[in-house]
Amino acid sequence: MRTLILSLSALATLLVAAPATALDVYINGTKATGLKNVDLVNCQVRFDGDGNLHIISPGYTIQTDKDGVPRLGGESDLVGVKDTLAGKLKMRYVLVYRPNPKVNYQFDVSVNNKPFKKIGLDQGPFTVEVTQDLRPGANTIKVVGKPGDAPPAGNETDVATLQIFRGEEKDGRFVAKPPAVWEFARAAIDRTALDRAYSVVAE
Repeated sequence: MRTLILSLSALATLLVAAPATALDVYINGTKATGLKNVDLVNCQVRFDGDGNLHIISPGYTIQTDKDGVPRLGGESDLVGVKDTLAGKLKMRYVLVYRPNPKVNYQFDVSVNNKPFKKIGLDQGPFTVEVTQDLRPGANTIKVVGKPGDAPPAGNETDVATLQIFRGEEKDGRFVAKPPAVWEFARAAIDRTALDRAYSVVAE
């Protein structure tokens, strides 16, 4: 694997020069906008759907001083970088959505800061593989939900769920190993918008 050296000062210059709104920089999922005069090695670089820059390089950490200035700590873990870039998992993972007609919500699901699935108000049940967007170890699953009109006669037992199951392929089909490694539920009586992030460990 080639070693990639990034100068954040040079990246910052490019981002400032770009038109439209100001963009943010994240290192291993932690906001690092404003970090200056540091070099990172062995990195994966990605721009998300909003144009924000994400740098993945296990071993580095970001700490924010009392004055609000981010500081870089740690050092690159080359082995961790190879695992992250390879994205090889022992298990396969699927996302399962079970709607309920009395739970009128739309959801946007992202995986590791990357948009994954939009679920509309009229979306039926589905199962979709998410293995390709996961990496070994901790992953961030984010759910943004917006309620539609409140259905009549809905109560706390009327629930829609999102679940992630792990499993293996046997005889050409996916066989899940319960229980779910992650579950999110929304009831008919829940009428507020939400924006939540969760950590899911994959192997």
